Amino acid sequence: MPALVVRELHQYFEKGTVNENHALKGIDLTLEPGEFVAIIGGNGAGKSTLLNSVAGSIPVTHGQIKIGDQDVTYQNVAKRARLIARVFQDPKAGTAPRLTVEENLSLAQKRGQWRNFWANGVKKRDRALFREKLASLGLGLEDRLTAEIGLLSGGQRQAVTLLMATLQAPELLLLDEHTAALDPQTSATVMQLTAQLVAAQNITTLMITHNMQDALNYGNRLIMLDHGRIAVDLKGDQKQGLTVADLLRLFKEQSGQELNDDAVLLS
Repeated sequence: MPALVVRELHQYFEKGTVNENHALKGIDLTLEPGEFVAIIGGNGAGKSTLLNSVAGSIPVTHGQIKIGDQDVTYQNVAKRARLIARVFQDPKAGTAPRLTVEENLSLAQKRGQWRNFWANGVKKRDRALFREKLASLGLGLEDRLTAEIGLLSGGQRQAVTLLMATLQAPELLLLDEHTAALDPQTSATVMQLTAQLVAAQNITTLMITHNMQDALNYGNRLIMLDHGRIAVDLKGDQKQGLTVADLLRLFKEQSGQELNDDAVLLS
């Protein structure tokens, strides 16, 4: 059974007005369990609209979205929380800054479940698990369990956020340009951690990025969007050994135009 099915997805903004924007134009997309898909494209290509549609952040204009055997087309973000984990571009998003590292992890462990907010503290057995998981990141964060997460650096915080997203393996992991706000060295570290965590649990992953080299280096599938349509879809061996120049050539062949978005070309 596919992990994610998107059928005939159309998304309009301000439909019926002079400002109408047909952002997604009949997207058909199927992800098999364990697929790690990188999605790239210029500004306005529809990357964020597609991710937000899958996440439930924006209502579907037309089409269907299924995660596993569940039709989530009309479910909101809260109802999809037990199926989806998401890491945002801003390292400050997705965590509670005044709570400690272990308290944030404790909340993440209960994603999609009923939480008893009157129960104080972190259980001893959970603390041991959190220490082990943090140690696997190789950043020394296992010694900062009781530090407020807001005191960590951007890269450290994003690493913890990734761990939170995968602590209870979701049906689908959404990565929303999650390294874009980091410096190049830290971005590379977080991408390596991403690949490590995803592979360890074989998590079906959808990652949008402006970085074409990251899209080539990571994951087993690459999709390029152009004006709300899929222009390029490369799987497995099809993307092995490709360069950024090859990707730009394929984009031109399929879309009939050159990619001219500086944010992508200079990444």
